[in-house]
Amino acid sequence: MPTKREIKDEMDNLKTLQALTDAYAEIASRRMKTVRSSVTLTRDFLAALEDVFNQVRAGYKRQVEALKKKKKAGEAQTITFLAHNGKTVSVFLSANAGLYGDIIPKVFKQFVDEIDKTNSEVTIIGRLGRELFLQRFSSLRPYTYFDYPDVGASQTDMNKIIAHLVPYEEIRVHYGQFKNVARQEPVVYNISAQTAITIEGEKEAQAARYLFEPTLEEILMFFETEMFGSLLDQTMRESQLAKFASRMLAMDKAYENIQDKIKLERMMQLRVMHATEDRKQRTLFSSMKLWKT
Repeated sequence: MPTKREIKDEMDNLKTLQALTDAYAEIASRRMKTVRSSVTLTRDFLAALEDVFNQVRAGYKRQVEALKKKKKAGEAQTITFLAHNGKTVSVFLSANAGLYGDIIPKVFKQFVDEIDKTNSEVTIIGRLGRELFLQRFSSLRPYTYFDYPDVGASQTDMNKIIAHLVPYEEIRVHYGQFKNVARQEPVVYNISAQTAITIEGEKEAQAARYLFEPTLEEILMFFETEMFGSLLDQTMRESQLAKFASRMLAMDKAYENIQDKIKLERMMQLRVMHATEDRKQRTLFSSMKLWKT
């Protein structure tokens, strides 16, 4: 049976850990609310950008067809002005730190299931993801790694990732998606050259008329680049939102578990106190008996 001192030390440690988990949960909740607002605004931006993009495609379908012939694209239904290498890359959006609940391991499992079946190239974003990847594959499979802060990432960090990924024909991003506060799921989002421009079946009836400067080809290249960067940035924000929600749930669960552990320690403390009192009583009775004898 532990001593009073040991029980007191354990309870002090538990209370400190409880305060820490409570603080982590509060911080995660605040960051989740901030990122959630950002994700909502970005969704609105992408919707507006796509609307303008659709108007440009519909209003200038003939010019685009002419550019397609100029680039000798044949009868293809899509057209892209960015150079692609014809390869596929699988991207694992992880985290730089732990305490994000079970969402990161779930995403990693989904990611591993895919790359085990394909020959796609591998890109890891976040230190925790690299650790999981090396534990699973050691140095047997090559990969590209990017360090990306969980909070306060700069545009420079994002630009490095975009510059690496944009040449690929198909980009499959594995990340945690926020469904609601109590539910986050691993998903895969596909970004490809076909995502940027699809011209088959566009309607010209209500197309707006635009004057382009400098050229239509350069404008479409800008749109394609902007759409790619915006889609990737939105995916990163969605991943952050899911991670903070998962951390908040994990810390709340940890807080409850610590509370239960403290209750058990208090019961143990009472048992030790009662045992101590029993010993004192037995000692007292033994002394009285000896005194009478």
